Amino acid sequence: DSEAVVRRRAAFDIGSGATKLVIADVSGARVTKVHFAQEVPVSFAIDWKKSTDGTLSDRIRSEGIAVLRRLVGVCAEHSVAADARCAVATEVFRKAANGPSFLEEVRHRLGLAVEVVTQDVEADLGFRTAVALQEGPAQAVICWDSGGASFQITTPCAETGDSRKYVGALGSGVVAALLIDEVQGRDFASAPTANPVEASEAASLVQRLKQECPPVADWLRGSHVTAIGGPNSMFCVASEVLGVSSYALAELRRALSLVVGLTDDELLKMKCCQGDLREPPSLIVSKICLLLAVVEHCSVCQVTFCPAIGSCQGLLISEERYAAAK
Repeated sequence: DSEAVVRRRAAFDIGSGATKLVIADVSGARVTKVHFAQEVPVSFAIDWKKSTDGTLSDRIRSEGIAVLRRLVGVCAEHSVAADARCAVATEVFRKAANGPSFLEEVRHRLGLAVEVVTQDVEADLGFRTAVALQEGPAQAVICWDSGGASFQITTPCAETGDSRKYVGALGSGVVAALLIDEVQGRDFASAPTANPVEASEAASLVQRLKQECPPVADWLRGSHVTAIGGPNSMFCVASEVLGVSSYALAELRRALSLVVGLTDDELLKMKCCQGDLREPPSLIVSKICLLLAVVEHCSVCQVTFCPAIGSCQGLLISEERYAAAK
């Protein structure tokens, strides 16, 4: 039975704010054992938002290559064959003028072919990840995935057999730029941080984000959503600020009240900034504002955070992508 064959695979998710790798054994459509999982912050989206010409700087490109070189080495250590390594890249590589040339450099120097996926495909991979990580029928899942430059909320549609999607070009890096440039009236390219953010500035940012969100989808109103993400995701940040894994609008307003008015140094003492490979405290308020804005705008009833390493789990069980790599 081919379903019983166990395959060792590597899945790379090169996102706008972090580069992720999971190495696992896969049997059929199930991940049977995870051997390595890591998310490394690489702030491509912030670098791109700070540029004057819409390109990724030499500095961030070098950092991105160095992180990937180390992770490709981890694949070799775990005996993952070259044709069992699959890599996708997301929003910032669709937008940055030199995104494609950076990924060509990755292929040439590291032997890793990377596909820039559409937001639609990104949403589907996120959904597969949520289904793989939680108990219960796929039909009941509404998955929310949010990164450095975009977010996707996805659920199956029984009538069409396809999926419903609610997507936006807002992520933690994009929102951080909005806060400093437009709400605070400073220059994102030169300002090291937005903190301390006044409560009135946070409120203005939330209103601005609600205007930027697409019109509300009826199927999202009153919904219970599974939010996937790593330690730097806005979902994890809110969870750590509140000390709970599920929250609604009232709790998110409380979370925001706990982080406004604080300096970077004060935020660094909080759980949401502690541990290895964490993004800087300068992004904390932006993340909670984006989460709150979407929940309020879409009348989401409850969000439950489900820890994940990007969309790697969904990628690992995407049989067609590994078949194409052979």
